[in-house]
Amino acid sequence: MQKNRIALRMSAALAACTAVTLMVSGVSYAHVEPDPIAVEAGKSATVGFAPGHGCDGSPTISLAFKVSASVTDAAPVDKAGWTGEAKDGVVTFSGGSLDASIDTERFEITFTAPAEAGPIYFPVVQTCVKGAISWIDPPNADGSEAEHAAPSIMVTAGPPTSADLTPTEEESADTMVATETSTADTVAATTSDSTAVSILTAAGGSSDSDSSNTGLVVAIVAAGVVVVGGGAFAASRRKK
Repeated sequence: MQKNRIALRMSAALAACTAVTLMVSGVSYAHVEPDPIAVEAGKSATVGFAPGHGCDGSPTISLAFKVSASVTDAAPVDKAGWTGEAKDGVVTFSGGSLDASIDTERFEITFTAPAEAGPIYFPVVQTCVKGAISWIDPPNADGSEAEHAAPSIMVTAGPPTSADLTPTEEESADTMVATETSTADTVAATTSDSTAVSILTAAGGSSDSDSSNTGLVVAIVAAGVVVVGGGAFAASRRKK
């Protein structure tokens, strides 16, 4: 009976640690999601980008998007409480404040899609009252999504199908091949926001808040290991 109680306690502790770890991971690595995720080649389009969270609880006060050279006529859509600007290949939204708990607010950009089909990327710097997050990474070498992935949109040869417009858990390697030649080319930008410039030009950079969240995840997992290990040790002692 005592052994059963220990086993139950161990299972409950492990489940709790796993749940908390997943919740923290989701907050740390949520993306700036585009909607829609596919547009027709050569056509005018409006895409909204929704930040998944703030910077470790700090409100978002600026978003700076690097526009691909293959995209033309990019401009911000007017948004109440925010100032939009398109300059030197960068579209910025500033002057407002978005609470970190809100993940449905959209910042829309209008543009003309490239004439050729394929993925296009919108590297973005999310600046907060405290800290910043650089969503600027291209896909990994194996085609999988990077930790701080730049928002991507698929340009289709014809009107996007329902399948094209349906998000998948992870894009396949074929659809995630970057059109730009390097991270440096992808994120290089000049804008009036000095903070955004410094982060956009730091290829693969990330904020201190991301590092702290990663450490928290590791600490939680370690705590789970200690709890489970301690339970197993106690069980062996009682058995003896």
